[in-house]
Amino acid sequence: MQFPECGQKGLIIHPGAIGDGLLALPLAVFLKQRLGISQVDWIGRTEYIEFYPGRSAVDRIRSIESIPMHRLFQDEKTFDVEDKDPLFQYFSGYQQVISFLGSDNPHFEQNLLYTLHCTQSAHVVMLPLDDPDHSDHISGLYLQRTASENEIDPDLQPAQNILEPYPNDYVAGRSILEEIGINPDHSIILIHPGSGGAAKCWNAQNFIHLAEKIKKEGHEPIFLLGPAEIERWDEKIIKSLSKFPILTELSLTQVLQVLACADGYVGNDSGISHLAAAMAKPTLAVFGPTDPAKFAPLGIKSKTLKVDPAEFKNQSPEYVQKAAELLLEIL
Repeated sequence: MQFPECGQKGLIIHPGAIGDGLLALPLAVFLKQRLGISQVDWIGRTEYIEFYPGRSAVDRIRSIESIPMHRLFQDEKTFDVEDKDPLFQYFSGYQQVISFLGSDNPHFEQNLLYTLHCTQSAHVVMLPLDDPDHSDHISGLYLQRTASENEIDPDLQPAQNILEPYPNDYVAGRSILEEIGINPDHSIILIHPGSGGAAKCWNAQNFIHLAEKIKKEGHEPIFLLGPAEIERWDEKIIKSLSKFPILTELSLTQVLQVLACADGYVGNDSGISHLAAAMAKPTLAVFGPTDPAKFAPLGIKSKTLKVDPAEFKNQSPEYVQKAAELLLEIL
């Protein structure tokens, strides 16, 4: 990714989870490639964005919890900032601000503009996390509206990788794999059967059967589990998983490091699926109740399998076979 060198700064305010943020991450590229911004900062939940700086077009992150955002929601008639107000510390110096926070509040935008204009001229774009009336991919909506607000063409040649790991990430990923007895040079497929919402989780037995097919094809399936999956599953599922290597209790950055060493990935409509795709890993995301046309992970090697919502929670040899075929196509 090549970006212009100039002094303008941009800010993205995003309160969403892992996947939501990654779907908005092309905006950081857009700010640099199309609007001449040299530095992009991101205010969000640090546990979801800790890996952005240096690996993406985002240069610096800040915790949304550390900033008195609640002040911007008050009635604009009573809103005011004083000399040396803490809000100046957080918002001064930005020429472009994109906010996913406060888009449904009539006062937020005006208060933010007032704060910004106390120190410099700035352009603010307010975006919703979702628009029920928009049926195409949500990332396109973000770019289109930002371009429209700036009165330019939204055309953007997407980066091959939205996220590019550091060289040390590969070293750290290999070390994590070696600790569980896996040869990092083998063909590794990471399987994450979880998601932030239980409704988006495909039947766990389907992932197990898919792992068996992957292994027969000469690849090493490794399951990535979080606390939610272990709590949801019964002893039968846990026992079935025991024949495969399992990674647990990893930080988000450690997950990225393992993905850097993986040859492919399979998961639900989840933040980790978006992470794998953003790294240009061969990624298969299984969708049930959600719409892949709108929320598919962004990646040049990403595919989706849309499962009939009525069958999503059932064991399905037919869909497992489809998943295996799709994955092998992109490996």
